[in-house]
Amino acid sequence: MTESLPAIVVENLTVSYGPKPALLDISLSIDKGLLVGVIGPNGAGKSTFVKAILGFVRRDVGVVKISGIPAEKARGLVAYVPQRGSVDWDFPIQVKEVAMMGRYGAIPWYRNPGRQDWEIVEQSLDMVRMSEFKDRQIGQLSGGQQQRVFMARALAQGSEILLLDEPFAGVDAATERAILDVLEQAKKTGRTLVVVHHDLATAAEYFDRLILIKQRLYAYGPPEAVLREDLLSEVYEGKLRIFSNITRT
Repeated sequence: MTESLPAIVVENLTVSYGPKPALLDISLSIDKGLLVGVIGPNGAGKSTFVKAILGFVRRDVGVVKISGIPAEKARGLVAYVPQRGSVDWDFPIQVKEVAMMGRYGAIPWYRNPGRQDWEIVEQSLDMVRMSEFKDRQIGQLSGGQQQRVFMARALAQGSEILLLDEPFAGVDAATERAILDVLEQAKKTGRTLVVVHHDLATAAEYFDRLILIKQRLYAYGPPEAVLREDLLSEVYEGKLRIFSNITRT
């Protein structure tokens, strides 16, 4: 019964870029139905961690399992929302077509998207409140709107697990709250979400669990167990001036 298995299990994960390790011997288990933040300083390996789960970067050693299945055989169970900077926003494609990309894995190569596929796309765009923009070219949207369209694409895939790389980067406070609402709605449907996040001030509010990494795993657990002054001082090497606003007693 996969229902009782963790959503993601990582064992002894090590990834290197040339002679330098980006991740070193990371092991953890993420239960289903959680909203999990990945935090750490710049260059800590946060994005690499997500990409290693997806298989986008080669693992030196280690095992990744998705709902008990080796990650290499579980691609359909995981959807990915990349950083905005990695997307060509000038590409001539409409919002609804971007969302439909999430259905490609479920559509045989010999047929076009059917009515059910378009209904799923409509539902996904409605969930992220982007239905009224479905005929717009993707580059005509604001940064926050673009991010929500790519979240719709991930939702349309129907995956149990969503991995998001810095979805809040470069958006205003209102858009950040809108994106968080989408994440919380997705969580209510039983999905597991792992989110690379840079803002420690909001980490405790946004996430059920936090992963603190800088090449190796320093902590994984509830925010109050991870956002400790001693841990943050060690990981950020004393570069955080104020701890009182981001830690709990």
